Amino acid sequence: MYEFSGSFLSLDGGLTLAAPIVAIFLALLSKRVIPSLMVAALVGALVAADADPMAGVTMLISQVGSNLVDADNLTISAFSLLVAATVGVMGRAGGTRALVSKVERFAKGRRGAMIASWLAGAIVFFDDYANCLIVGSSMGPLCDRFRVSRAKLAYIVDATAAPVASLAIVSTWVGYEVGLLQDVLPAGDISPFSVFLAALPYRFYCLFTIAFVGTIAITGRDFGPMAEAEREAAKTMVNTEKHEEAHGTYASLAVVPIGILVGLTFVLLYTAGVAELGEKAATSRMFEIIGAANPYPPMLYGSIAAFTAATLAALGSKAIKFDGVLQGIKGGTRPVFEALAVLYLAWILGDLIKEAGTGEYLAASLSGTFDPWMLPVATFALASLTAFSVGSSFFTMGALIPLVFPLALAAEGGVVGPIVLASCAAVLDGAVLGDHASPISDTTILSALGSNVDVVTHVRTQLPYVAVVGVIAILCGSIPAGLGYSPWLLIPIGIATAIATVHLLGRVPVAENAPPIAAAN
Repeated sequence: MYEFSGSFLSLDGGLTLAAPIVAIFLALLSKRVIPSLMVAALVGALVAADADPMAGVTMLISQVGSNLVDADNLTISAFSLLVAATVGVMGRAGGTRALVSKVERFAKGRRGAMIASWLAGAIVFFDDYANCLIVGSSMGPLCDRFRVSRAKLAYIVDATAAPVASLAIVSTWVGYEVGLLQDVLPAGDISPFSVFLAALPYRFYCLFTIAFVGTIAITGRDFGPMAEAEREAAKTMVNTEKHEEAHGTYASLAVVPIGILVGLTFVLLYTAGVAELGEKAATSRMFEIIGAANPYPPMLYGSIAAFTAATLAALGSKAIKFDGVLQGIKGGTRPVFEALAVLYLAWILGDLIKEAGTGEYLAASLSGTFDPWMLPVATFALASLTAFSVGSSFFTMGALIPLVFPLALAAEGGVVGPIVLASCAAVLDGAVLGDHASPISDTTILSALGSNVDVVTHVRTQLPYVAVVGVIAILCGSIPAGLGYSPWLLIPIGIATAIATVHLLGRVPVAENAPPIAAAN
């Protein structure tokens, strides 16, 4: 690359930022992510090729080809599709719904209904779309019976969808997140999966959200528009149908594939990590052993085994026929194709951004003018705003990781330390927050749809909760993490603050001993 001229409006200066700026601006303007990334990739290629159109097109074609045939990229794609297909088959056979219904048996009263919904959201950890639709529709009649508003159910569903799926090391999210990290890591011995694992304790918004919504469910306390929605629900007398018990027979159709997916992947990760570390494995922690493994083969083999188990179990139990399996695969994988298109475009854009020298320009420009401790909180705010405006967490992660990682790496002298981990986590966390709060987000809309509440009501009632947890994440997480405090110290402080906030601001709007609504026979 060229040495920076110092001029902002130069191809080796400020114009190296053109591609990500174009991507975000067009996405905000058009609300269409894929075309925005395509245009941004073309702009990035022109900048990287010093405004030579032929060289730019050649570079773009080269990047497209190399990303399409890259073995790791293909493995990540296969894993994502197989997990989505497994989820689709399980859902079609009634296994996932039956698994959720098991949680309902613990529901005793209004708080029990909310706790059951919260636990069900944690159980469906492997996919946020499945969480939104399955938990919302399954828990709706139970919440109606115990006078829990559909707005509250939609919040519980939304708050345990992306936050849980983005943290789970076996989910439809992990391939995307690890893939983005792989693309920005410098060549060497650093594993993208180990960086993902090491950044998990810095995922403050997701961790605090799970604790916050759990506290809301356990205490029955609410504040703001949600409290009013709960009071209105207490006045509404709606007969509800009893939940179908027939699906309980098929809970194993979900338990077995999920168990195989998680268990086999863990075993293979551990085995691969031990082989990689050799003699060092005997003195290494579990975290270090798993982080040392190449995650892609274990993830692929685990997903193949899970899909096979889900299909054989569904057919063997006669829950569905072969055409039902095909419909489940189609329904499960359909949303993933768009996500994979975004991922590939993000990979291509990230490569072109690196070719243009954007990270080096930012590092050189901000050196001495931007305190490194501010990077995590600034990144969290930028990612939150972008995801809220665009309505896509995947777009936000793909657009910002290639910018933030080199800047954070330069701030720490090329070492993957706390600033790098906290900043990468801030991108992923901010993307979840913005997606959580955005009225045009897919998970926001699906949460409302699954819970049978209109989107405006869902956004209006949950927005204060999202904002409060976001502030807690900044004050108890991003800022002190940037200052060097251990996340293991900050996590209990943040969780305690979330619990205290619910008790301080919240009130119980509906009496716990209010009689349930009689179910229709």
